[in-house]
Amino acid sequence: MANAAVTPSPGFISIAVTDVKASAAFYEDYLGGVRDSFDFGPDSAVFVGWPTYALSSARRPGQPGPSPDTTSIQLWWRASDAQALYDTVVASGIRILAEPFDGPFGRTFAMADPDGYRITIYEKDQPLFWPPRPS
Repeated sequence: MANAAVTPSPGFISIAVTDVKASAAFYEDYLGGVRDSFDFGPDSAVFVGWPTYALSSARRPGQPGPSPDTTSIQLWWRASDAQALYDTVVASGIRILAEPFDGPFGRTFAMADPDGYRITIYEKDQPLFWPPRPS
């Protein structure tokens, strides 16, 4: 194989969902997703950003979905105020997987998307050292 340059992080993430419309609404309403202006058809929704991510109806209704307790993929979104978002999603009836706590990523909690994927919300990037070193 010839030498090839590969990006150090994913350039595109595809999430298989049962109902693209319902999932797209979740990612737009609660995670600030901004749709790509290109029409990818009724079986997908693509969101701009880095990495770009898409929802695809690759998983058909009736097929077993992911379980937040067993899936090995976790998606993380940074929020300016995790507690405010938590309050919003709880009031909307979104399933909470981990109650808010304060840790190395600031205020953090986890919820399930409509298909059961674990979505973790956090407020700050990881410190270089945890626990913080004394100054």
